[in-house]
Amino acid sequence: MSMFKNLQKTLKVHHFIALLGIVVLAYVIMQYSGRKGMTSDGFTDVPLNRPADIQMGGAHPAQPAEPAGQNEVYSSVTGINTTSYGLPPSCSKGNVVDPSELLPKDVNSQWAQLNPAGGADFNNVNLLKAGYHVGIDTIGSSLRNANLQVRSEPPNPTTKVSPWLNTTIEPDLMRTPLELGCGNQ
Repeated sequence: MSMFKNLQKTLKVHHFIALLGIVVLAYVIMQYSGRKGMTSDGFTDVPLNRPADIQMGGAHPAQPAEPAGQNEVYSSVTGINTTSYGLPPSCSKGNVVDPSELLPKDVNSQWAQLNPAGGADFNNVNLLKAGYHVGIDTIGSSLRNANLQVRSEPPNPTTKVSPWLNTTIEPDLMRTPLELGCGNQ
């Protein structure tokens, strides 16, 4: 009896609640594990012996399939005049368009009047100039990894390690330093 008294002194109410929680948690885990083991994934060859799986006596028995290529049963179709989809009933070629018929030949046609061919003056037409974009972000590494801070930083050092996998991002050497007393001002 003295051992029970000592146990009562050392164990408080929160110890009993924690012990009860551990027992309940162990019971829940055991129930969950037991249910997980009872379910079947359907990948095993378990013989079907339930009454719902056995075919009743009055129904037609199952027949094995014919070999491949011999077990097709086609339905009949009505209202189609041809056996090949997309072909006319006579199975002859339709009219083929000649490419020369697509372009206008008559100078007096409506197309020729709206779109005259040849003899046009392109001097005052606003076309792009060939050298317009030269020098404007045409370099491959032109600020692709731009430093957007107000204070300038030294560029990240790069070392060629092999003929392959070298960086193509070059440091921005045109950035002027903003610090007082540093660099050319």
